[in-house]
Amino acid sequence: MLIDEFVPEYDFHERHQTLVPAPKEAVRRAVAEWRPQESFLWRLLLRLRGLGRPQGSLREWAEANGFLRLAETEDEVVYGQIGRFWAADERAALVSPRTVEEFRRFADRSQAVAVMNLRTESLGPDKTAVYTETRIRSLGPQARRRFRLYWLLIRPFSGLLRRAMLSGIKTRAIAHPAPID
Repeated sequence: MLIDEFVPEYDFHERHQTLVPAPKEAVRRAVAEWRPQESFLWRLLLRLRGLGRPQGSLREWAEANGFLRLAETEDEVVYGQIGRFWAADERAALVSPRTVEEFRRFADRSQAVAVMNLRTESLGPDKTAVYTETRIRSLGPQARRRFRLYWLLIRPFSGLLRRAMLSGIKTRAIAHPAPID
């Protein structure tokens, strides 16, 4: 998995998956086309968090909100972000590496590194698994303690967002199993 290249060891993580009764190509297309604004839960939780209304595809939303696309194949995409996620003004506490190499070299012990992937795997001609995993590595002991408290609060909501995303992708793939001309 590509995610292993960026955060092979982590302090916190969550993983979600769904099985989609559709060919892998339809699921890949659904991943590319799914939009966070299609989900009531995404709209609600992002608004409550002060991130406004999500716009565009998942990729566009991620990149507009400080995530760096670290790697991509036709089966997996990995996004990363660095910051003091527990800070009162989280957006201002984000570090914005411009390149994958800057992301890899970052070592400020007051920060945490977060990566998230979205991966598809064919289980047959009309059955595809979709996985998402989030991993967080704290770069120092104080960051680990602070992130642990933050994670206790946000992990349930993070999981809800991931499951809503997978559900939306599944719904889209089932509704449009063949390319739309």
